Amino acid sequence: MGSAWQGLFGTDYGLFSLLVILFLIGMGVFFVWFFARKIQQSADEHARELRAGGGKPPMRNGHA
Repeated sequence: MGSAWQGLFGTDYGLFSLLVILFLIGMGVFFVWFFARKIQQSADEHARELRAGGGKPPMRNGHA
């Protein structure tokens, strides 16, 4: 088990692999935050539109 840690922290390709893993985790956290924020903004906008339109849902325009 010690040689795996030594390979991860003691070699250039191990450090690069660790850097890529950390970057991907950070990117995943960013995307979760970004999409959650956009979904909330969309929900708030939709609620504002419903309140402005007297609370009536949008009319069906032939779409399911």
